[in-house]
Amino acid sequence: MTSVDEYVSEVRRGTRGMDRGAREDILRELRSHITEAVAANGGDVPAALAGLGNARTVAKGYVDLYGFGRGYRALFVAIAALIAAPTVPVLQVTEEALAPYGLSVPFLVALVGWLLWVSVRAGSRVGLYAGTAACVGRLAAFGLAGLLQAGGTTVPGGLALFVATSAVLVLLGWLPGSARKAWASPRADL
Repeated sequence: MTSVDEYVSEVRRGTRGMDRGAREDILRELRSHITEAVAANGGDVPAALAGLGNARTVAKGYVDLYGFGRGYRALFVAIAALIAAPTVPVLQVTEEALAPYGLSVPFLVALVGWLLWVSVRAGSRVGLYAGTAACVGRLAAFGLAGLLQAGGTTVPGGLALFVATSAVLVLLGWLPGSARKAWASPRADL
């Protein structure tokens, strides 16, 4: 990259999802820092930008440091709740097959993956909220299925496993982000 504008634009794209005010402050401060670095390098823009590092890495560092904005955090939580609904293992025996029991497993795997990603990328607090939303979403979907399926039977062992699995989602939402934060080395570069 040879242009200050290109570098700042790359950082802007990489910080998408952050709180708008914090993002604009960061970009303003970054542009000021680049101006000082260019002056210190005798007007050599490529050398000044090279000293800052890769724009994507810089953007990721800012997102890691300041986190996502409220809208994105709410979106992460809402997606977890939506993915949770089809994870309810409702068994319906028809002449054709068992349905949709088999579909609950891939959705549960996708939900676990989503919670792990959210926790690591957006932090343990957002992961905790997403895990809680997933747990509540599963329990609500189970209750709704129980109301809509007249004559349905719940096996106590199956219900206990379902509730335990739902509770583990809260832990899965919180733990990876906490572990990442605890094991991360301190950053002095931003």
